[in-house]
Amino acid sequence: MALSGCRTLATAGQMAPDTPQTGRLAAAKPTPPVKSDLRTKRRSLITAKRNPYEGSLWRYESSFGNLFRDHRARFQGDILSISELQAIVSVPPPKEQEEGGEQTPTSDTARANILLEAFTMRDQIEEEQNEILRDLEIISARVMRVLPDGNMVVRGRKVVYRQRNKVRYITTVTGILRPADVSDTNIVSAGKLAYPDVKIKRQQSGSLLREKLKRLAPLTGQQQAGLAGRLSEFAGQGQ
Repeated sequence: MALSGCRTLATAGQMAPDTPQTGRLAAAKPTPPVKSDLRTKRRSLITAKRNPYEGSLWRYESSFGNLFRDHRARFQGDILSISELQAIVSVPPPKEQEEGGEQTPTSDTARANILLEAFTMRDQIEEEQNEILRDLEIISARVMRVLPDGNMVVRGRKVVYRQRNKVRYITTVTGILRPADVSDTNIVSAGKLAYPDVKIKRQQSGSLLREKLKRLAPLTGQQQAGLAGRLSEFAGQGQ
């Protein structure tokens, strides 16, 4: 019994130091490579370049997409304001009314010219347009296009409605500007615009034109004739 116990102790003593060696050898064995699946190879990875804004509430192109970036207009579709428009608007001063009242026309041709002027209101329209341009100080504009050199093509539009004549005047301002000329408040001076262009257009409803034709009809004596024909006949009576 004693010898049997000694053998057991000896065997246990011999096996004890082998246990950590076996663990170290097992840890040193290289892991076999993982075989890749064909589906994994064929599947294309979704990179950030494909859709960088997926799941995001902000867009980099937008002026207010990032609360910590510069909010000045620089991309297509951004809004800015153009101030000091009188620097690019050239209009004559308002006309002064002549004293003594209107003079009576002495010939039928003069009467025809007065009749044509009364219908077209050429002087009145011109004066109204000049008045609107003189009062033009600031206008909102949109970036229509960004050029390859970084400059922006902007276009502003303002509508003024005149209840008295039931017409509206549309003023359009276009030009090219540099992003560096836009102030921190997103305002640019009109003097910074390259190739500035200011246009004004008048729009009137057709009902008002028909009403004027009815008023002119008794003067010519013909209801169905055209305006040009009636004016020419009216002017030809004095020849």
